[in-house]
Amino acid sequence: MATKERRREVRLSAADDDLIAEAAGLSGVSVSEFVLHRALSDAEAMVRAHRTIELDQDSYRRFLEMLDSSVPPPPELLRQVGRARPLKHAD
Repeated sequence: MATKERRREVRLSAADDDLIAEAAGLSGVSVSEFVLHRALSDAEAMVRAHRTIELDQDSYRRFLEMLDSSVPPPPELLRQVGRARPLKHAD
């Protein structure tokens, strides 16, 4: 297990504190362990949901087709490239 070298603090109402303490007691762990476990579990689920794309077979096929297809550059980009000065190379 990794060394715990950081600390977080949170302000909460007495009612919230009582509820968390009761839930920790029912789980048979300390309040700190309970809060940490729940926070890590929720954090992992949140990060996983934002890092992962799940597609059905048809959507996956269309996604791959779109990645493989060529898309012409937008006209504004072409105008900007035409106006750009050439780069000078340092020898």
